[in-house]
Order: sequence, then structure tokens, then C-alpha cells
Amino acid sequence: IAMATKENMTSQRGMLKSIQSKMNTLANRFPAVNSLIQRINLRKRRDSLILGGVIGVCTILLLLYAFH
Repeated sequence: IAMATKENMTSQRGMLKSIQSKMNTLANRFPAVNSLIQRINLRKRRDSLILGGVIGVCTILLLLYAFH
């Protein structure tokens, strides 16, 4: 099962890299699309940071509750 999952993840990674390169090509052709992609990436990064912060706070609170 682990090997099948690894192969599946590898193929998905390849597809995502292909999509990203196509998007970069498109972004270079059309500056408005490039601006939109930059805003999407910025929002994605911000969302990741917020999610990481929430997970971190929840983990700390859970540990404090468990050891208190």
C-alpha cells in the first residue's frame, strides 16, 4: 500500500509541476494573468501561515491541558 501511495503522490507531483510550468508560461504572455497568479500565491501563503499558527496554538493548548 505504501509503495502505491508513493507512486500516486509522485505522479500527482509531476502533474502539478506541469500545470505550474504551463501557468508560468501563460503568466509571462499576459501581465494581467501574472498579477492574478501573484495575488493567488500571496493568499495561499497567508492562508498557510494562518493555518500553521492555528495548529500550533491548538497543539500548545492541548499539551497544556494534558500535562496540567
